[in-house]
Amino acid sequence: MPPRAARFVDRAGKPVVKTPGRPSPGRMSRGVLNIVRTGGNWQQIYWNDLYHTLINVKTPTLILGVIATYISVTLFFAVAYLVVSWKDPECNVGIKSLTEAYIFSIETIMTIGYGAPTNDIFYGGCGSMALLLTLEAQLLGHLHQRALGRDVLYPLFPRVGLLHYSRCIRPPTPLIRKIRGEYYFIFQVCERRKHQLVEAHIRCYAVRDDVSADGTETALFQTHSMRLQQPDDDLGPYLLMAMPQLIVHRIDQWSPLFPPACLATSSSDDASTAAAFPNPLQRAVDHDTGNRDYNSAVPIALQPTQAMIEAHFEATNMEVVALLEGEDSTTSNTAQARHSYRLEDIVWDHMFVPCVKRHPVTHGVWVDFDVFHEMVPVAADASTVPASVF
Repeated sequence: MPPRAARFVDRAGKPVVKTPGRPSPGRMSRGVLNIVRTGGNWQQIYWNDLYHTLINVKTPTLILGVIATYISVTLFFAVAYLVVSWKDPECNVGIKSLTEAYIFSIETIMTIGYGAPTNDIFYGGCGSMALLLTLEAQLLGHLHQRALGRDVLYPLFPRVGLLHYSRCIRPPTPLIRKIRGEYYFIFQVCERRKHQLVEAHIRCYAVRDDVSADGTETALFQTHSMRLQQPDDDLGPYLLMAMPQLIVHRIDQWSPLFPPACLATSSSDDASTAAAFPNPLQRAVDHDTGNRDYNSAVPIALQPTQAMIEAHFEATNMEVVALLEGEDSTTSNTAQARHSYRLEDIVWDHMFVPCVKRHPVTHGVWVDFDVFHEMVPVAADASTVPASVF
């Protein structure tokens, strides 16, 4: 028996109300996922998206940081005013100590308007004072807008519970492999921060040139939707981004990645056996599972080979575009991550190395991002594949 694992969703919240039937009901959940994440350049991740790093900081810590920023800016300009007062008497600043300089800096940055330290409110037309006052006034506006305005502190006040947001989603190299005689285009995504997107879902498109049988380009940069088998786009392609998620597209006769040379001539206009514009796209897996029927009188498409798929990518200048979207629970804004793949990015007949392990201490989930992009070779055609392992 494996060791007892920690709960996937914690139970460290407030105690549940006791009842006669449940004298020890335990505690409520705080909604925190018990996942340990290691590996990856974490400093780069957070510095590259500093805004969302800040709004995900605990509110007391962020308020203290804003106060410290104001004090630091005020003190910096106080020293500058004191230096000007000592070094340039013609400016008539009249500041004699750091305390006086700090008070004057506070009056300036907060526009209190008590007056100048001397009777010369124009400081003798001194350029250094004009520059310092301009810089401090401009910096004040940015601080008010960024720190006290809508960008940092404002989104924190209406928030409830935890923040669930990050855009640092890094899809690794995609792969194409054959399983039970069918080719699948597969890639993997995961949220690298602990703050998760709400209602995360994914869409994939193939952007390609439409080419006729004789090689003539008939239309350039056409967008074609790609049906997803995992997650099932019939159910809404939603993802639990706290864990690595596989995105699987079957290269069947409705797939824009499917070579036209494999389509039977008689099936090219039959919507039940192949893509026929403007009919909606189907999926071969729906027929395999008995959810719909083919037109038995029309020949089924031939199975493509690796060389044929690669030639189709080359001839049509194919690029697969993945759009992953979710909602930021802090601001209720929709966030979108975009990534694309071309033929030179694809690895054939490989599988991703499992990067989810059992933590040696908590016995809970451990995601190792150092192996998130790793792959290992597999058989050219797998008859059986363990669940969620491609």
